[in-house]
Amino acid sequence: MKIEYDEIADAVYVRLLDEPVAYTKALDDLRNIDYSGKHVPVGIEWLCVSEGIDLSGIPQADRIGELLFGRSFKVYA
Repeated sequence: MKIEYDEIADAVYVRLLDEPVAYTKALDDLRNIDYSGKHVPVGIEWLCVSEGIDLSGIPQADRIGELLFGRSFKVYA
């Protein structure tokens, strides 16, 4: 699991698996989940992270929360 932060875009991307992205589904206006061709989540994108990162309804939310712990992001579920 790897985290990328783009300060200019105010976005965070968490790579869950090292597999190609086949398609993306929007959870809402600020969250997108990338899936493999086998319909397995491979990455998650959050936009406007300066307002906080919502983990509700996200695959592996507990692990991602641990990964984000101690960083400068407000994280909530």
